Amino acid sequence: MVQVGDKFPTDVALTYIPWTPENSGVLACAIPIPYDLSKKLPGRTVVIVSAPGAFTPTCTANHIPVFIEKIDEFKKKGVDDVVVITTDTPFANAAWGKALGAKDEIIFANDPLAALSKELGYLKSEVPASFGIRGARYAVVVKDGVVSYFGVETSSGVTVSGADAVLEAL
Repeated sequence: MVQVGDKFPTDVALTYIPWTPENSGVLACAIPIPYDLSKKLPGRTVVIVSAPGAFTPTCTANHIPVFIEKIDEFKKKGVDDVVVITTDTPFANAAWGKALGAKDEIIFANDPLAALSKELGYLKSEVPASFGIRGARYAVVVKDGVVSYFGVETSSGVTVSGADAVLEAL
């Protein structure tokens, strides 16, 4: 399991669809592009937030909207990127971000087969088989490639992986 002080893994391929005015509608589609951790983490501060699923109750109502509401506070504290990941497709994640009112200030990326969550050591247990593999609910602050905060939820709800806890840790 990756912990505070460890190098953050960069060998997992995340993809996302950048928000643009041309594809701002929830039904608009564009081509996914890579979010290359090996290029995005060095010399930068990146917050990675894992949500078990796009359009799921807790993720949609309590977890991710607060990051969107407080994005300016994250930027003021030196955060270069806030990246929300789920195992859903980049198309579903892009639509979810747009439905939540996010624009280009937050990246909604996919973590195929929960590869990053597996490498970090945090998969969500107790999900119906029809949901497939899911990452746990967590938030990580990565400064210049090194983990400086790691908040993993151990029960239902949002506490240590929420925007307020992450802001306090910055």
